[in-house]
Amino acid sequence: MNPSQIPIRDIKPLIPIPDISFYLFAAFVLSGVLVLSAAVIYLWRRWHRGRKIDPRLEWLERLERIDYSDAKRAAYLMTRYGRLLAEDKRRQEIMEQLLPRLQRYKYKKSVPPLDEETKRFMKLFIEMSKDAL
Repeated sequence: MNPSQIPIRDIKPLIPIPDISFYLFAAFVLSGVLVLSAAVIYLWRRWHRGRKIDPRLEWLERLERIDYSDAKRAAYLMTRYGRLLAEDKRRQEIMEQLLPRLQRYKYKKSVPPLDEETKRFMKLFIEMSKDAL
């Protein structure tokens, strides 16, 4: 008998092996993205927590940007932020003198333009607040 004619009976056909390499790759990429995003969020929060901004500086900046041509809005802004910034005795006294002057420009439909003395008081208060902060 010819050796090429002998049937081979003990070799079995190939068994399909499941390929999960794509799923493993996707899991590694996803977990890497999650860890990286958690690290970025942690560092962002820590950086913002360290940057404590003094709100008084923001209030003072808003007072410096007052548009004196709009008397009603200027009176409301000066009252709101002036009360918050009046911390020492001198600024409280100026604010007490300024509030009755500002009362004329609030709670009315049409108001006259700011008079020079009121503007001077407002600018004096802002300069004193700059020096105090």
